[in-house]
Amino acid sequence: MKGLIIVGSAKVGSHTAALAKYLKGQFEDHEFDVEIFDLADRPIHQLDVSGASEPSETYKANMKDLQTKAREADFFVLGSPNYHGSYSGILKNALDHLTMDDFKMKPVGLVGNSGGIVSAEPLSHLRLIVRTLLGIAVPTQIATHDSDYNKLDDGTYYLANEEFQLRARLFVDQIVSFAKNSPYEHLK
Repeated sequence: MKGLIIVGSAKVGSHTAALAKYLKGQFEDHEFDVEIFDLADRPIHQLDVSGASEPSETYKANMKDLQTKAREADFFVLGSPNYHGSYSGILKNALDHLTMDDFKMKPVGLVGNSGGIVSAEPLSHLRLIVRTLLGIAVPTQIATHDSDYNKLDDGTYYLANEEFQLRARLFVDQIVSFAKNSPYEHLK
């Protein structure tokens, strides 16, 4: 099984990226092949259906890679920081470049991080988007706060909160169970 974690933070080395790395390790414990597509590291151009702008070759290559990985994925995790009470614009842009065929009847996990007030609102908004894309958002979601992370000597964040580590295992178990036992396989 293949999974794709899309990190929608504009900051390289974000808390959301640290959570994605933690989750990747949990999926690998289940022998699932999971890739992280971090939009801060691999930006894509703004959706422009008019053709008025010409994206760089790097942006085009990143977008093509995102679309290929999305089509091959058996499940997704969408991660975003809390940007003004919702998910990030760069994650919305990435989702605008994908289609219902990429998400149809696939399990989707939702994760986010807040630097200020802890809020699950971005995840509630993403749940609506996932439904519109015909994906199936799993019940468990993860909404962390900056204080749930510590830093290594090199400045890299890691998930330190044991409660969220347990929640992450439940989250991954739900996605794994759904991906392995999807009652909707015939609808894809």
